[in-house]
Amino acid sequence: MASEWIENEPGLKTTGNKQDRDTNGRFPPGQSGNPRGRQKGSQNKATKLREELLGPILPEAVEKLHEAVKAGEKWAIEMTISYSLPKPKPIDTEEMAEFEERLDELEQMARRH
Repeated sequence: MASEWIENEPGLKTTGNKQDRDTNGRFPPGQSGNPRGRQKGSQNKATKLREELLGPILPEAVEKLHEAVKAGEKWAIEMTISYSLPKPKPIDTEEMAEFEERLDELEQMARRH
């Protein structure tokens, strides 16, 4: 059963079972389509479990990793870099050739002027 839209406030419409929406059917800023949904800041079970398990030991683990990096331990350096930097993307050789051609053209134009 489709309910009819009822004019509520200027620019807002409502139905008997829906929250106020603008004339395009969108919720106004600050209002949710699911007001009884997950509260802001709430965590799922996996996040809570991870924090319970790692929370107490994480500062010490980070400190030990830091010490290993300062001592020059290869595994620690590799681990730190692999988790800190984005993975390199493969280079498209055709795209690179096009880029170099355009760069050469620009350099030639700059020499002429």
